[in-house]
Amino acid sequence: MSGRPGSGTPAVRHPWWRRPALTCACVVWLAPVEGEPPAPLAYITNQGSNDVSVVDLDARRVLQTIKVGRSPAGIAVDVGAGRAFVSNPDSREVSVIDLGSRAVLASLPAGSGPVGIATSPDGRRLYVADWYADVLLVFDALSLAAVGSVPVGRAPAGIVVSPDNTRVYVAARDDDAVVVVDAIGLKRIATYPAGSHPFALGISEDGRRLWALNVLSDDVTVLDLPLGRELARIKVGRAPYGIAFDRTGRHAYVTNQHSASLTVIDTATLKVEATWPACDYPEGIEVLKDRVYVVSWMEDALCIHDAGSGDRLAQVPLGRNPRGFGRFVDAR
Repeated sequence: MSGRPGSGTPAVRHPWWRRPALTCACVVWLAPVEGEPPAPLAYITNQGSNDVSVVDLDARRVLQTIKVGRSPAGIAVDVGAGRAFVSNPDSREVSVIDLGSRAVLASLPAGSGPVGIATSPDGRRLYVADWYADVLLVFDALSLAAVGSVPVGRAPAGIVVSPDNTRVYVAARDDDAVVVVDAIGLKRIATYPAGSHPFALGISEDGRRLWALNVLSDDVTVLDLPLGRELARIKVGRAPYGIAFDRTGRHAYVTNQHSASLTVIDTATLKVEATWPACDYPEGIEVLKDRVYVVSWMEDALCIHDAGSGDRLAQVPLGRNPRGFGRFVDAR
């Protein structure tokens, strides 16, 4: 197995971080207007500066910088559990952040190199892909107690959980496959072939379709889960890394690391609808209302796009080499 943890590519294209010294972490508190819901927040992992940027998406500014473990990559914000979970492959731990206080509650030992991370829709389970040990680690999301582990193939990366909490899907990058785990019995029950080096995964809201982003074949494998077969192989840009869906489920947005672009896919026809210019080395992605939020590893920024036109509307500076691999928005 080759490649750096948290990267979809098989070899290091750029250094993990840059030379400038760290700046001071500042905390800015914005008082919410009484009676209004809190602004949506983004928790974005910065692999080069070993911290997480908390971004007010309405104000388009960083509220706080939270120190975590070494080389944070994956992120799973779970509103139900009231926590954000951060994978730190170089310190072999998961940082647990309380969404209320925005403070680190615990550092959870997590194998030999945790990368991909996700929680179950009911907020009860935490799933972590151990990149070096080739296993899926399972924890109680509230007590943080270890529940078990499941072998899932070489270089496991992205994780998604079925809406009914019964299945966990893991991208086994170096096996060119997606592994299915029974979440109740904690055992491997199926394997689906994908393209070359699947990294990130997405799942439809109804749990019927799985999307695997193949970073070496530059395409997306779409699987029909009830039928257990491939529906389509969609060509996108170079090295697809992250995927997110709009609120209607009609569009999937894919970041392409090596072509600095964003591919828009019609989820009904499974055809590419548009390809938009994006920030340099785009990675993590979220869609909220009519905005697409893209994390730029090379520009150290969160780039905000109009979800209809693709126009870049704003850019928020982050820490060094941000990844945002996973679900990073708290939109309560």
